[in-house]
Amino acid sequence: MFRIKKVLNVNVVLAEQNGDEYIAFGKGIGYHQKVGVTIPDTAVFKKFMPIDDSRKSEMIQSLNRIPAVYISMTSQIVTYAEEQLQASLLPSIYYALTDHLHFSVQRYHAQQALGNRIYWEMKTYYPDIFTIGEYGLTVVRDTLEVTLPKEEAANIAFHIINATPATTAKANVLEVTQLVDNVLQAVRALTGGTIVTTSLHYERFVTHMKFFAERYLSNTMLEDDGQLLVNVYSLYPEAAKIALKVDKTIMAIYNKPPTKEELAYLIIHIHRVLIG
Repeated sequence: MFRIKKVLNVNVVLAEQNGDEYIAFGKGIGYHQKVGVTIPDTAVFKKFMPIDDSRKSEMIQSLNRIPAVYISMTSQIVTYAEEQLQASLLPSIYYALTDHLHFSVQRYHAQQALGNRIYWEMKTYYPDIFTIGEYGLTVVRDTLEVTLPKEEAANIAFHIINATPATTAKANVLEVTQLVDNVLQAVRALTGGTIVTTSLHYERFVTHMKFFAERYLSNTMLEDDGQLLVNVYSLYPEAAKIALKVDKTIMAIYNKPPTKEELAYLIIHIHRVLIG
């Protein structure tokens, strides 16, 4: 059971359970409720314990001023995301996404579009989650009759990624996308811009680089297998020359060398891109 300490919204309350305070989300749990009233566990579909008291105060103030419809939209988006990902998102998504949607709509009405500098990267490297972001735009449009800029799909996707438990042990998504983008730009420059970016091989190369970036930044790279590198170097000399220059680029930016096996796979994928 939860005991209400403060009603923040018709769908959000500050509640106590077993001596701990939570921000609890549930359809209608705050409607006509009073402080001290108890609500059953089944009425709460998500509970979130803020990291510290200052964070809790900020969230309470924010949720007090956000209309209930934004919680409803967030719930709809989160439900869809969990169905698509077949995983439960972290409870923090309810506050983070609700606050973001409210702020985005406020910017829309004020004609203050901010865009998103990682729109292309998010759409390219995380297409499944980007689709969830596009669904979020549809929810906002159908609910509020507001058509947010397409870049907002990337912002929603970013919140979904950050709330996915499987990503908590991986490198930050911004760092991943920046590393992948640095490599792709280097490859395009080293090939004179002649590679076909719409080919299946290029798509597989992008996917490989995303997972390489996650391994590289989280220090979980493939083993240092020198023999594989020797073999692919002799098989694909043109791709090897490009890969070694990319390797130097990565070293210059991040001051950490990829392992020999990672370099070998980079050569293989660059070779496939070169042959189209």
